[in-house]
Amino acid sequence: VDRAFPRSARGALKIARTLVALAALICFAASGAHEAYTALAGMETAITVLFLLLYLLRLDKRMRCLFWPLA
Repeated sequence: VDRAFPRSARGALKIARTLVALAALICFAASGAHEAYTALAGMETAITVLFLLLYLLRLDKRMRCLFWPLA
């Protein structure tokens, strides 16, 4: 686990993006919006959490098949 990543600028930005996506998911779910909007916000939250975990566990160094600057 990369303990310095959450304190870096990139880590703080990814954590903030995850929190904003989670807030959007909660707002869509609480407002009774159409299910498609809630599902889209849920997918965005899941994707940002997965990318956060990927960088926290340093899996970007092991997975060389993806071009990480585009991800």
